Amino acid sequence: MPLTQTRWPFFAALASGSLAMGIFWYAVLANPRGEAVPASGGHYVEGVLRAPERMNPLFAGANQTDAEIASLVFSGLVRLGPDGTPQPDLAERWEITGNGQSYVFHLRRGVAWQDGTEFGADDVVFTFRAIADPGFKGDPALAQLMQGVVVSARDPLTVEFKLEQTYAPFLAYLTVGILPQHLLQGLDPNQMFNTPFNARPVGTGPYAFKGRTDRGVELRTNSTYYLGPPLISTLEFQTFPDAASRTSALRTGAIDGVLFGTDRPADLAGSFGAGGKLAKHDLGATSYFTVYLDTRSALFDHKEVRRALLQGINVQSLIDDTAGGAGLPSEVGIPGNSWAYSRAEVPPFDPGAAARALELAGWSRGRDGVRRSGDLRLSFALSTTNDAQRVALAQNIATQWRAIGVDAQVQPLSASSFIDEVLLPRTFEAALAAVDPGPDPDPYPFWHSSQIAPPGRNLGNYGEPRIDDVLERARQTTDTTRRKELYELFAGYLIAATPAIPLYAPVYMYAQSTRVHGFRESLLFTPASRFATVREWYIETRVE
Repeated sequence: MPLTQTRWPFFAALASGSLAMGIFWYAVLANPRGEAVPASGGHYVEGVLRAPERMNPLFAGANQTDAEIASLVFSGLVRLGPDGTPQPDLAERWEITGNGQSYVFHLRRGVAWQDGTEFGADDVVFTFRAIADPGFKGDPALAQLMQGVVVSARDPLTVEFKLEQTYAPFLAYLTVGILPQHLLQGLDPNQMFNTPFNARPVGTGPYAFKGRTDRGVELRTNSTYYLGPPLISTLEFQTFPDAASRTSALRTGAIDGVLFGTDRPADLAGSFGAGGKLAKHDLGATSYFTVYLDTRSALFDHKEVRRALLQGINVQSLIDDTAGGAGLPSEVGIPGNSWAYSRAEVPPFDPGAAARALELAGWSRGRDGVRRSGDLRLSFALSTTNDAQRVALAQNIATQWRAIGVDAQVQPLSASSFIDEVLLPRTFEAALAAVDPGPDPDPYPFWHSSQIAPPGRNLGNYGEPRIDDVLERARQTTDTTRRKELYELFAGYLIAATPAIPLYAPVYMYAQSTRVHGFRESLLFTPASRFATVREWYIETRVE
């Protein structure tokens, strides 16, 4: 057969294909309303530094990667909105009655576990009874939450929690992932902690466990997810041996996302902005740094001294010099974009005013430049962990205080020694610490006088009747508007007394490939919070 004849069908097909493509693009270009919209598909890779161990929400607190994967595989009764407001998740609605001591949750209909089994109230009861078990091996904060709480199923889609006393923050803690009773029933606490389920989890969340690879763990979209399946088809957590290799992989495009704390790599700066391969998302954390003062000490028992220490610190310079600008001033520990925040007036940085206040309070400079009052010398240890950045922060504070005649000697300690031997037993004079209030901004554990004695967290040993009153009332109302008003009063009282020196909340940087779209910024309650809107992320598009 002649060569021209054998090639003719090919050329004809090519011509017709070109014509079809031409018609397609003519139609697209001729339709001004045609636009690219998000479409399903794509593979996303997140870089992490620790391999997963137990991808179970009840045991994930000890491993950040576990917690992040669990947040994608499992769902809670509620989830937190961008400002921390509880929103429906597995529960489509709820009622709070009995003066805040009864929570009744109405579960969504038609929800299924990722193995196809129907989800229901018995799963919720099973999960919280496992947490309440005396042998529970998970997060002690979860166990404490369930002390005295009775949980029961009213019917297959209704669950009730009965509390011994009103506890307004309760709702925010019900974000913990619910476990499948049909796969775990009958296991004692030790068996549940070590069950193979923790390595191959089954939940009701937006992503399902797909399998392990030689690089990490891969998840696939949950096609039956009750809020609609995520757009990105597969999501992989790839483990790296160190931060440098992970950053290199991000820079070259081998992975799509990395969450950085205050250790932001300087060599990534050129990858952001116009023409860059990465998008930068700054996420404010709910945790914050503060300097606790032992208010029982003769050095700090007068608020004039404490306030002078506050006015002697330039918080913005701390943020710029030791956190690379990645921080937001923390007035009383409630983030600025939290539902509970009200602006509080903190005395501004003014070393001159601080020095004058110390003089008026009877603290005069000695020949060595350090202030004295009678037999007392304004000199003390500033304890903290031996983390390089924490030490640098403490040294910066000490330098600023030296300018007003205060001698603070930085005392770096191992994390375990600092927490177990200095901070919690209250054996410090001054302590630079990080405070994490959890998913609800309730300041009660840190400032109510009942929390002065261990295991309470009023580490500065400060008691104030007005503060006790507003914090008690805030815990006894589930009306968030009223709680916010009470926290505004609390902020005023706390700043007036200055029992501690507020510093700043760290701002984390989430670097993502620009091929990924749909990310929305919100408060970072935990590192896993960055995945709160993962269902809306997309890589692929289609023209409509």
